[in-house]
Amino acid sequence: KADKCARIEENRRIKKTSDNILESRQLEISDSTTDDDLTLDLSPIINESILNEFDWFSIKSIQDCFTGAVRLNRITDMSDQSLMPSIDSTVELFRVLLGVSSMRLISYLKQTNEFQQLDADDQVYLVKLNLLTICFLHSIFIYDPSTDSYHERDTIDPSFSSTDWNRLLNAQFHIEMKQIRNDIIDTFQSDDIVIKLFYLVLLFSNQMSLNQSSKCLLTNNNSLSIFKGQNVFTDLVYRYCLHQYGSEQAPILFLRYVNKLMKIQKLVDEIKHAINNSIDITDLSLLMQSLLV
Repeated sequence: KADKCARIEENRRIKKTSDNILESRQLEISDSTTDDDLTLDLSPIINESILNEFDWFSIKSIQDCFTGAVRLNRITDMSDQSLMPSIDSTVELFRVLLGVSSMRLISYLKQTNEFQQLDADDQVYLVKLNLLTICFLHSIFIYDPSTDSYHERDTIDPSFSSTDWNRLLNAQFHIEMKQIRNDIIDTFQSDDIVIKLFYLVLLFSNQMSLNQSSKCLLTNNNSLSIFKGQNVFTDLVYRYCLHQYGSEQAPILFLRYVNKLMKIQKLVDEIKHAINNSIDITDLSLLMQSLLV
């Protein structure tokens, strides 16, 4: 609460300063130009006030949290292999590749203050509800089209061939995910800050899936605390987009990105249904079982 109050006060101060600068510039222009020449470039003033020092500190902290989470959950006993041996079953695919990604993402999410402030039941609810979608979103950004494989950046992890995904999950699912990847890359050019912030926006999405099982519904009325947590990251990523891409492009790019996330959620719903019908999920870890409910 103290941090929030400080941010509000800082934003008020910056806005007041910006308003004063804008007013003085308008007066100078009105004195020195005719009506036909009145053109004022507001972008330097707008960009200067969109993100303050606390915002940049939060962004840096979020990036560091992800780096630390990856380092904490290493793949052991495979440092001498550049390419993971072919995976023979869907169970193995979930155990190895998605299992590692899920543990890294959980470690990342648990480090955020907004997640820590939730009740334990709310934390479990959000992980069950949204983690698998975040895992598949993350797979988009570790895919290397030049080698047609998946590899976590800046790690000694082995690469995973995309042919295993294609063969063991669903060929159409793989094709559509690759198309969404291309669209997302075209939108933000793999902007690491946007990516990491949208992981958190997705985490705090409440009942985003239309096909969610009743076993994973939030029984207590804690949706307001979840909404407040999501609002923190939605606000931050949108203001970052304004700062980075300008007031004209940011809304368009932001909505385009959200649209792709909704498509990923739809695909994940479909693949969960297909997996439940094709394998015995009790062969998976308890964590992966909970994500497939």
